[in-house]
Amino acid sequence: MVAACMTTTVEAQTTGEKVKSFADEHLKLSGYLQGGYSWNENSDPSNTFYLHRARVSLTGDAAKEKIDYRLQVDMAGSPKICDLYFRYKPLKGLNIQLGQFKIPFSYENENCGPTTVEFIDYSYITTYLVRNNATYDGVSGAGGRDIGFQLYGSFIEREGYSIINYNIGVFNGSGINVKDNNSSKDFIARLIVKPFKGFAVTGSYMYAETNFGLNKYMKSPRISFGALYENGTWIGRAEYVHANINDNLTDSFYALAGYNFAKPWAVYARYEFIKDEHSILNHDRIGIGSAYKPFKFLRLQLNLNYVINNNIPIDNDRGSLGLNFLATAMF
Repeated sequence: MVAACMTTTVEAQTTGEKVKSFADEHLKLSGYLQGGYSWNENSDPSNTFYLHRARVSLTGDAAKEKIDYRLQVDMAGSPKICDLYFRYKPLKGLNIQLGQFKIPFSYENENCGPTTVEFIDYSYITTYLVRNNATYDGVSGAGGRDIGFQLYGSFIEREGYSIINYNIGVFNGSGINVKDNNSSKDFIARLIVKPFKGFAVTGSYMYAETNFGLNKYMKSPRISFGALYENGTWIGRAEYVHANINDNLTDSFYALAGYNFAKPWAVYARYEFIKDEHSILNHDRIGIGSAYKPFKFLRLQLNLNYVINNNIPIDNDRGSLGLNFLATAMF
């Protein structure tokens, strides 16, 4: 009996060691906390401290880097699943992603994460036209994400980058953590071409029919174009989107430039606008900002923005000045 118990204990320890070894090799827990302070001269109240994001992410891989997966949860406000997806990568030129993740429309939405994006507030394009805000298409709080399936990959390899990069996907079009609310699906395609290191041009197209108000199949196709350059010191990026959401023609554009001093300082400037035929939004925004990263796991940002509301008669004060500070702690 004693020998049998000892054998069982040894087997249990061996199994536990195997589980720990697998977790150490294939699973990674990370996350970040973001909180800050904002002030706006035209708001009531005009200033507030706020919790922006509190996210925990579990990522893993298996099968010699051919399979990986991710679960990301945001605990700020009402807890919600942000990302939950599985990727199979049999070839460099053909990979499969299934689940809930950022849609490949525009460049900023998918490629500029909350811990690295230059400005605290994303551009008008990302905020209003990429499944993030209910103002135009009735989908709010999705953070540029949706549930669906995509093929993606790259061709013509160079040292450190690929010249041709593509995404082709099909999505519900209803946001995150919900079933589709109609029978149509969103079709999204994006192409990023990098002719030389540090420079890229990009274009994407979305065909969508969304459920907004009493219109169950509201057509809202969108097309975007952009370009970017980054050499480690200078950064420049610009994007333009044209959308036709329920026969409301909408245009949005941003251009930003930045300079990275000797680490850990960086400064940025951005101009952007959004306008539509029905005058839901008709804003210009000018912003300057800075980022300071004294440690690997800490980033501080300070933004000053001036917003012009063009829907207000010209004889009135149409401008609004705002200040925003954000601290990001990563682990």
